[in-house]
Formats: sequence, C-alpha cells, structure tokens
Amino acid sequence: MGRTSRGKKDLDTARKARPNPMPKVFSALQVALSRAFHWRTLVIWFGCSLLATYSGPFGTYGDPSVLHSLLIWMVLIGSSIVTVYVLNALNELFLAKLSSFIRIVVFIGVSAIATGSLVHFLLIYVFAHTSDPILSRGELSSYSLAVISFIHIVRLILPFSVTDQISNKGASEGELSSASLPPHSRLAKRLDIPAGVRISQITANGHFVSVETSEDVYRTRMRFSDAVAELDGIYGLTVHRSHWVHRNSIVGWVPRAKKPYVLLNNDRSVPISKTYLANVKNAGLTILDPEDVEVEQSL
Repeated sequence: MGRTSRGKKDLDTARKARPNPMPKVFSALQVALSRAFHWRTLVIWFGCSLLATYSGPFGTYGDPSVLHSLLIWMVLIGSSIVTVYVLNALNELFLAKLSSFIRIVVFIGVSAIATGSLVHFLLIYVFAHTSDPILSRGELSSYSLAVISFIHIVRLILPFSVTDQISNKGASEGELSSASLPPHSRLAKRLDIPAGVRISQITANGHFVSVETSEDVYRTRMRFSDAVAELDGIYGLTVHRSHWVHRNSIVGWVPRAKKPYVLLNNDRSVPISKTYLANVKNAGLTILDPEDVEVEQSL
C-alpha cells in the first residue's frame, strides 16, 4: 500500500514538474487571431479579394458570377492570412530560443508550403469551378513564397506594423503602449543594442537596470523610470515597480495565485504590484489556472 502510494506521489510530482504547453499555445493562437482580424488586416483582405476577382488569377477568371468569384477569393485570401498569422505565432513560441534569422527562414518556408497547399485544396475540392487549368501545389507554393518574402522584406524596411497597432482597451497609456514599434529606441541606442533586436524585459536592481533581449542581457546605471521612458512607446507593460515586460513576452497572468503574477514565454514569472494590478486586469491578458503552470520566479 505504501509503495503504491509512493509511486502515485512520484507520478504526480513528475506531472507537475513537466510544464504544460497548452496555456502558451492557446495564448499564442488568441493573439494570432486578434491580429488576423484586426481592422487594418480586414481592409487589406477585402481589397486584395476585389483585385483578385477582377484579375482572375489561377483559373478563376472564367467564373460567370462576380459575386461567386469574390466569395472564392475572400475565402482563399482570408484562410491564407489566418494560416500565416497562426504559423507565425507558433513559430515564435516553439522556436523562441533560435536566432531570428532561422525563425524567419522557417516561418517563410513553412508558410509558403502551407498556404500553397491550402489554396490548391480549396480550388480543387471546394471551388471546383474554373475554366483554366489550376496550378500545381508546388507552383502555388512558389507564388506564396514570393508574396510572403516580399511582405516580410517590406515590414523589415518600414517601421509600421499592424501587429504593433493592436491596443488593449482600458489600459493606461503610461503602462501599455500600442504604438508602432520604433526602428531603434533611445534605450537601444544607449546600450548599442543592434537595430531590429527586441527588448523583452527591463529589471531594476538598486541603482542599475538589466535590459534583456532575445540575444543578450545589458546592464547599465540608470533609474528604472528613465529606462522605461527611453523605450519610446515600445509595446509593453510595467507589472512591478522594478519590472517592465514586452507584451509579446507575456503568455498570460494568474490572478488566483496567493500573489498574482504574469507568466512569461521563458517559463519565468513576475509578481504584480498592487499599483499596476488594475492595468494588468485591463490589458486583455489570458487568465491562467495556477495548477496548470510550472514557473520559475523572476523576482
């Protein structure tokens, strides 16, 4: 009896020690869908659908009904957009420890194959009504590769990004900024952080602050409030009097813990100060169950 009880206890301990990835996955999918259905994305979606309806690529020009052709292209383009956003979110989640270059290459390659195959499937098995031969799956994937690569290059060149324009209702402008990500903040320039490298966390420690990026950790002597001010509106949230976190680094928050905290995508947690609790509540973060997460305390 004692041996059985001990074995069950060891099994429960092993289960608790193994992090549950599902809260992170659900949070990533939630963010991806919110970006895919952002009003700017919907405008682009509808505009591209109209353009494709009247140009009729991939064997859709012969459709006698304009409305039917528009429906086809709204489904094709819309499903491709949602697929790309979901793949990007999962790519950022599961390949977070790899370099940004590898993540970009994997994302573009997987997205091209997935969207090409999706469009091919929809054209043949869902909208089997064309007058011209349909391109092969490989040819459609090649077109997708060219389009996704072009869009990614444009986003790297231009500072504006739809994903950085998604705001969280009710959040304080001083604590949560949904402004577009600047190409290089004053804090990044101060610390010689390369352009394009995201600042994920800032932690105060006495008279010093530690600035953490996806590639390195920088330490400098300055006030925490000054460091946050020099972020120049980067999309993030102050959750503690000594801790700022980039919004995309937050998986969710646990309000029902003895002391509420936010869970980061590196399995660490940051306790929430009472001063910032209202802002966290209004930030639209995913609510997590404390029994489903296994975390490493940051503070």
